[in-house]
This record gives sequence, C-alpha cells and structure tokens, in this order.
Amino acid sequence: MQTLNKNRKIALGTLGVLSASLLGGAFTATPAQADAKTWKKVAIGAGAVTAYGLIKGKGKVATIGGIATAGSYLKYRSDKKKEARRAAWYRKRYGRTGAARRYR
Repeated sequence: MQTLNKNRKIALGTLGVLSASLLGGAFTATPAQADAKTWKKVAIGAGAVTAYGLIKGKGKVATIGGIATAGSYLKYRSDKKKEARRAAWYRKRYGRTGAARRYR
C-alpha cells in the first residue's frame, strides 16, 4: 500500500511540474532567457515521460506527457522562428555575424 502512495506522489509531482512548464507563466515564472534550446530540452524530457507512460501502461501519465511534449515543441518552433528573424535583421543591419572580421 505504501508503494502505491509513493507512486501516486511521484505521478502527481511529475504532473505538476509538466503542467506548470506547459502553462508557462500562468503558475510559475519562466526564465527570462528561455530560448529555443530550453524548450527543446523540455520537449525531449516530456517525450521521455510520454514514453514511460506508454511502456508502463499508464494512460494518464502518457496523456499528460504527450500534451506537454506538444506544447513545448510548439513553443520551441515559435522561438526558433523568432531567433531566425532576429538573426536575419541583425545580419541585414550590421552585416555578417558569428566570426570576427579578419583584417589582412
């Protein structure tokens, strides 16, 4: 019986963390510098939770993981587009980026 309670606590904790990360700033503060890399890592982690739920036959965990995976992947794609637009603007405005200019 104690194992069941422990598993429920773990499942509820995972559910809380994933729902808080999915909802973004609604319940928790998101990092000020959360970029596309961060959302990609969240999507991978949520995908692992989804796989765990599917393997263990836990439908609720798999569903929550799937929703979190989808939400964080969509956020990743939108942030990636924003970063690409920002980089294009920077290149247009200031010229090439990334490497230091070489003077010969």
